[in-house]
Amino acid sequence: MTDVFLKNNSKRGVSDRAQRIAYWVSIAGLVVNTFLFGLYILNDSLTALLILNYTYYTATISVIAWSSYYNWKFNTVLGWGIAAIYFHMWATTFHDAWLGNASILSFPILLFVPLCLVLVSSYRVLMAYAFAQFLLVSSYGKFFLAGAYGFNTERVDTTTLAILLAVMSSLTLLVLSIVAYSRQKTDTRLLRLVKETERLAAQDPLTGLKNRRAFMDDVETLWTSRTPFSIVFIDLDRFKPLNDEYGHGVGDAVLQSIAARLNAAPQTLTTARFGGDEFAVLLEEQSDDAILHALVNRLHQIVVSEIDVEIAKVSVGASLGYARAVYDGFAVSELLHAADTAMMRSKSNGGGVVKFDPTVDDSSLASSAVEEMFRKALRSGKVLPALQPIVDATTQSVIGHEMLARWVHSGLARDPSPVEFIPIAEKLGLLNELLWTTLRAAIPMVRDGSGFLAINVSPSQLSSSSFLAELQALADGLDFDMRRIEIEITEHVAFRNLDENIKVLEAVRARGCRIVLDDFGSGYSSLSLLEDLPLDKVKLDKSLQGTLNKRGVLQATIRLARDLGFECCVEGIETRGAATFAARQGCDQMQGYWFGRPETAATNVHSLKVAS
Repeated sequence: MTDVFLKNNSKRGVSDRAQRIAYWVSIAGLVVNTFLFGLYILNDSLTALLILNYTYYTATISVIAWSSYYNWKFNTVLGWGIAAIYFHMWATTFHDAWLGNASILSFPILLFVPLCLVLVSSYRVLMAYAFAQFLLVSSYGKFFLAGAYGFNTERVDTTTLAILLAVMSSLTLLVLSIVAYSRQKTDTRLLRLVKETERLAAQDPLTGLKNRRAFMDDVETLWTSRTPFSIVFIDLDRFKPLNDEYGHGVGDAVLQSIAARLNAAPQTLTTARFGGDEFAVLLEEQSDDAILHALVNRLHQIVVSEIDVEIAKVSVGASLGYARAVYDGFAVSELLHAADTAMMRSKSNGGGVVKFDPTVDDSSLASSAVEEMFRKALRSGKVLPALQPIVDATTQSVIGHEMLARWVHSGLARDPSPVEFIPIAEKLGLLNELLWTTLRAAIPMVRDGSGFLAINVSPSQLSSSSFLAELQALADGLDFDMRRIEIEITEHVAFRNLDENIKVLEAVRARGCRIVLDDFGSGYSSLSLLEDLPLDKVKLDKSLQGTLNKRGVLQATIRLARDLGFECCVEGIETRGAATFAARQGCDQMQGYWFGRPETAATNVHSLKVAS
């Protein structure tokens, strides 16, 4: 399948850097040009030709500066502009010398100015200019240097001097070409790394399909362009019993096989795994509903067909719900809700294929109804804290937990996931109530141990003037040491009002809490945040794991965190192999389904105990 959404803007950063250098060198060139023009005036050696040259250089350099500032045919303008200035300077210098009017300033300028002119050129261009510089300097030195400077040719070997100056001048350009070559190689490696990071940030590490975030980007792209498409949500049935019977290895093989089948299916625009046993597909526009329904049925057959794994032939069921994109008077969120609602109806009916039907689905699962149900669930104790263990990478013993939230016994066909109900909480202004309610219930679950409790904080909560006071009051009221609390923030949270957030985080840290940057590597991670924020730990997004043979990104990121003095936790560990691999790379902590899924209650006491 051709991915029509693949984007790669990595080269843009390198090009921007070259333009910035060219711009500021051009500004410096205009200043120097004006300064030299002033020297000629002071020396009373101003001529009509010098005025013409000053005008020529000013105009040419200004065009380069304008091109670099506005990114108008930058490379072409820069290359021709440098050549125009360089060869014009030499031509006028030779012309003046031939007429016997060589200026004492001309030759030193020609030994220095080319170094600035070619500062942002490629190494091949630099080598060409080095060769040209050798020929021009040696020629000028041999024929005109003595006359220009009044040397006594019987006492000064001008030929040797000319060659020496030519060698030194061209050698400088050759050294710069080596530097440019090294810079180009570094840029190439950097671009490759950035491209790989971008790919991993958009990819599910187990199946190689797109992840939820990348899928949503594609939906937004199609929606913005008003391109007709349909969306299909897929939830596997009987997958957990298969996992329990045959083990996670077989379960992973099944997911990978289904992913490959979906990815190769006809008429698909994008295929994604949302996590666990959930998939999503974007389909091309079909001429009528019957063709679309047949196409979705074909997807169902692809998913439920037998899969030949090492130890047996296995199969799973599947519930598919789909909806067409309808633009007039609708929002993209309603399309997603429609497909998800159809999938939940399919699951409640025992699987199969269901198209969203507003006459059936809207009456029971309207958005406003779900919002009201969530409000009541939060206040009636149906939104609970879920604790997921975090383990020491060396001993694999539990040393802390991350607090998540779960909406249980919702009364819907399936309990909504946090991705679905947290936006509802934010819309209703209930994020604070959600945090304090779940934290108040979670602290007693871990209070008797010695491990930490990590909580996720939203932008609005972090910027609230009462956040720190409420956190301290809650901890004091429940007799919980603030030093056992970790505050997890994402780059998205940190970048909002960065200066103010730093002050809040420093105040939180002063109370004993530890600060953690969560999901590092999931997007365009800014290394400046690692220096600016008062951090104690960095949690690496599971996208950095890639496959086991992609060692560079994860290992380099772990090393970076360790070198900066931060603890390092790798998220999304779902297999023994992934755990072994991450530990070998030198991380301090690990988290993922391999060590334990989020538990909503202390029914499994052992899962909540931590190493003393």
